[in-house]
Amino acid sequence: MMNRYELMNLHAVQVNKGSGVLISALSQEYSYVLTAAHVVQGIQDQKVYNHKGEQVNVIETYFHPDENVDCALIKISYDKSINLSLCLGDPPHQAQLMMVGYPGSRAKEQDFNKKVKQQDAALTSWVEGEVVISATGAPDKELIDGFSGAGVYYLDDGYPRLIAIEFSMDGAKVEEYFGRIKCNAIRWYEELVESHSLAPIMPSFLESFSRLKDKTFNYDVPGAALIDHIKEELGGIIDEILEDELTKPSLLLKKYDRSLLFSGEEQSSLLDIRLWVSYLEFMAISVLLDNPDKADSTYFSGLDTKRRLVFSKSEKNWIGELRSLLELAGTVLGEGGSLIIDNCEAVPSATPATFQLENVLANIARPRSTGSRVKINKVSKDRYTTFKLSHIRALHRRCVVENIEVFYKNDSSEYIDMLRRFYNVYVN
Repeated sequence: MMNRYELMNLHAVQVNKGSGVLISALSQEYSYVLTAAHVVQGIQDQKVYNHKGEQVNVIETYFHPDENVDCALIKISYDKSINLSLCLGDPPHQAQLMMVGYPGSRAKEQDFNKKVKQQDAALTSWVEGEVVISATGAPDKELIDGFSGAGVYYLDDGYPRLIAIEFSMDGAKVEEYFGRIKCNAIRWYEELVESHSLAPIMPSFLESFSRLKDKTFNYDVPGAALIDHIKEELGGIIDEILEDELTKPSLLLKKYDRSLLFSGEEQSSLLDIRLWVSYLEFMAISVLLDNPDKADSTYFSGLDTKRRLVFSKSEKNWIGELRSLLELAGTVLGEGGSLIIDNCEAVPSATPATFQLENVLANIARPRSTGSRVKINKVSKDRYTTFKLSHIRALHRRCVVENIEVFYKNDSSEYIDMLRRFYNVYVN
């Protein structure tokens, strides 16, 4: 297994006389190199070389719509070996950083592996997407030339996470440099991608559910210490899930893709962090209810026709999508299956009311008069009555928040069984 330094070198590329960073796109057709605009400006035939000195196939070069922003993106052939994470949030002042690129001072090295350099640095400022770092030892400008387009990493818990791309020294004249370097935050590249309608850059939280664990099961019960015990119990289940590398979000995204969405959501919604927080909760609830021997990818694959989660960024009442959701359940679930929903509705209902279901079921055999012509009677009407639909955040409220007094009257050793009993009512 490669260490953090090898990982950074693996993703550093030489771009013409400068540097660049390999990064994944939400696509299996192409990947990206992030670099500085002046490194590629005015050059018809871009030369990109990986860490082995092999030339990378360039498809096209793109620039930020604001010509004052010194950033560019090179679309390259798909590279499945890319395994780089972006940094979530802003690192603290003076955070330990590292810049990795191909400075001109090493251009004459015969061994390509020796052309790359890792430069220690610290965070100096971060203002409106412009990041200023201070290179350790305040190296002269001559030693920094060629670093343009280099990746700047925050060593978060020892793991490198990309935060910015270098583009120039900081200062109006040489005397002001003092080893200070200006970089563009990743958000400028995200803007560039969006402006050219390219596949989004893969966000770092898709690397592992471990980065989302702290965001799960945030029951809104102020001052109730027992909530911490409940979260600990569910956190233990999440730790079990994290043991299997094959359950990481990026792999689930490739497997399910748009089938994770409903209500005509755009593909970009697949990168919404709320979807993946809910998905981790969904996995934990499934393990809670089923109590499998092992909470691994094999177990979760076996749930495909039994239980699914779908997401929308819509703030509208999800019950208004009841027919569409039942149609969706009919295509992906077996009889008696459960469809778990999440959207951005402020106060969602936990389940549809009986009359709401009856109204939909009364017309369910009829084809739609407009829009989709899918005939729902391809599935027996009686089978639709076996499906269970529920909203995951509303379930948290119904099963925990509204039962807080019941939990309070019982010993913490009983919490898991109580959680299983409460969620089971709505999910199984």
